[in-house]
Amino acid sequence: MLLLNGVVTINLSLFLVKRRTLPEACLPTLTTPPAPRHRRARAPALGPARRRLALALAAAASAGLAACDTHGTHSRTAPSATVAAPALQVQAQPGGPIAPPGAPTLRFIAGSTTKLEQLVGEEDRERHVPTLSRTFTRYQIRGTDLGYSFEHEGRAFFLFGDTVGRLGGALDTIATTTATDPETGVRLDFLMNGNRYLTVQPPGIRMGAFEVPVSGISLGGQMYVVVRTNHSADWSTDRSVLTRFTLPATFQPLRTISQLPSGHFATMSLHLEPAPQPGMPPGGPYVLMWGTGTYRKSDLFLAIVPAARFADGEGTRYFTGLDARGAPTWSASEADAQPVHRNGTLGDVSVTWCKELGMWLMTYDERAPTHGIAFAYARAPWGPWSEPQLILDPPRDAIGRFIHQAGSNDGLAGPVIGKEAQANPEAVQGGPYAPYVIERFTRVRGSELDLYYGLSTWNPYVVVLMKTRMAIQ
Repeated sequence: MLLLNGVVTINLSLFLVKRRTLPEACLPTLTTPPAPRHRRARAPALGPARRRLALALAAAASAGLAACDTHGTHSRTAPSATVAAPALQVQAQPGGPIAPPGAPTLRFIAGSTTKLEQLVGEEDRERHVPTLSRTFTRYQIRGTDLGYSFEHEGRAFFLFGDTVGRLGGALDTIATTTATDPETGVRLDFLMNGNRYLTVQPPGIRMGAFEVPVSGISLGGQMYVVVRTNHSADWSTDRSVLTRFTLPATFQPLRTISQLPSGHFATMSLHLEPAPQPGMPPGGPYVLMWGTGTYRKSDLFLAIVPAARFADGEGTRYFTGLDARGAPTWSASEADAQPVHRNGTLGDVSVTWCKELGMWLMTYDERAPTHGIAFAYARAPWGPWSEPQLILDPPRDAIGRFIHQAGSNDGLAGPVIGKEAQANPEAVQGGPYAPYVIERFTRVRGSELDLYYGLSTWNPYVVVLMKTRMAIQ
């Protein structure tokens, strides 16, 4: 991550949002193709600039912070009141330009999307070999979905949705890895709370079905997790709540971020501004927040929050369009927000930064104009975003290979979630969703960009590690 010039105030707070993906999550119902392969892992080194920032933040953090806890499955009311966290004064080091002079074009390499391995579960359902994570033997976890990831102190943290395991209920889990090479295998280690796996249960926040962690970020040594809660069948009452997460098991609710039906940030992707971005108002560095409103019926929106005030949200601004000179305009009101990318069917969106290319990379599951997993990129957080490219076509790349085709004997059915589904797993159609890029694995190799991302498959109810290659032109 590049650093900023001048004095930066960074506030520590953990952010988690819960959301849930059920049968509608399944995209198509189609036919079959062939198969892929397997691997293992290590831990990352900090560059000198990051090391300097880490030392400064660690010193400031010793002044004190707080956060984290578990969650329950009955209805409760999340506090809207803000809980302030102390601000950290950090002398940031000078960083480089946010993008190279040229603007490369990224083109999907046909046939390059492959499944590398199954991350969750005991047995790889496609290959019928033990997974590297062996999550049932080690944790009594059979399956889960989602898996938004973020970096914290040398580990990647994964926020999983409703989990099928020995604790039952629609409980959500968190895992970590120190793996740095996805080609050699990625083992997940789930966080524990005593002798059981940790579940995401912020006090006073309802965390039942469809109420899941949707995003997270680490700021100045403090984790924040965003959860989506207050779910209703028509999605009219869902809201996102920011929590501060402190290991080993404390979640502290801080504030409501967005509220449906009018809100645009029920589900989101978060990223700290990697370097000064032209067009940003004074007051940075900012946490960038790309969000969607009603699940799978939304466009993509952008908000920015001063990193120093992330815990209480003061100074949040919403993108409202471009002025006559092409510069972004901002408003303090969420009601004024305008989309940065229009689609109308968005739910799960991942936006990450590629330092080598100076570009923002976006993946999402879409239902229009086609069904599948799409990719787009941009030089600025608000775009203009490139024309989307379909990088995973379900019938061509997934159904019958590692995702179950309902009514077939493909040997891929199960585990599944829900009592009705568990009575007849073969009848449950699988489908790909939640393509969350794991930023630490992104690679530029010569004239190619390699993307690695977790992908949920519904049936089997697991998360797999995918790879897609893009030509840099």
